[in-house]
Amino acid sequence: MYTGLRAAAAAAATLSSGLLIPLYINPVGGPDCSGWAPLLSTITAHPAVPFWTIINPNSGPGDPNTQAGPEYQQCIPQLLDKPNVVVLGYVATFEADPSHQARVTTDIDTYNGWAVAYRPDGIFFDQVSGHTADFTAYQTFTSHASSLFSFVALNPGSAPQDIAYYSLANLLLTAENFYDQFNPSQLSLNSSTPASKQAVVLHDGPSTPPTSLISQLITTDDIKAFYVTDDVQANNQNPYDMLPTDLESFVTAIEAAASA
Repeated sequence: MYTGLRAAAAAAATLSSGLLIPLYINPVGGPDCSGWAPLLSTITAHPAVPFWTIINPNSGPGDPNTQAGPEYQQCIPQLLDKPNVVVLGYVATFEADPSHQARVTTDIDTYNGWAVAYRPDGIFFDQVSGHTADFTAYQTFTSHASSLFSFVALNPGSAPQDIAYYSLANLLLTAENFYDQFNPSQLSLNSSTPASKQAVVLHDGPSTPPTSLISQLITTDDIKAFYVTDDVQANNQNPYDMLPTDLESFVTAIEAAASA
């Protein structure tokens, strides 16, 4: 069992709220890992802020029972070396479609088979249905992941239909949406659906930090993680294939709100 004690608390980060980043960007490789370089430097500049970063080489880890590509072998260690970072491996769950459930398990096992130098700390399950009827399937997925990794995240994209899903993971992405279609009132925040287990990720956002929204979500609501990017999803583009234009200012605003 890979316990990865550094993952449970986002390591040396001292703040309770930080960023969940869909890092669906090729790191490019080489000594500078230029595709990730702005993020790496920002993480270093903000050691008190926890970062949960999701790596996604090929809609998951790639072919079954293979190692990460050379660029990921070179660059994931640079994330793992940051004491305030938790690295999560992307796994699609296809809304618990029975025909894809074996693939889910295979993807988890493939990440687990990666060499320790670049093995993720945990698993990020995408395309989570959140429905009561599928709970047993997700219980199976998360149980298997938890037996191998120290952190599990679920992405239902909105509040799950069944609050029992909160018992399955360390973190749930309960709002993933266009920036202009989100309102904090959409979140369900109570003792059964704690803010400390919730994240919000928005795209098609402004190029400068939305300080009022950051204050609401981080200082007032005290959610675990927030991320907004001005990358766009128009015409079904990947809204996470570029980092925000002003990432440094955004992280600075998150840090200020979490410190308030």
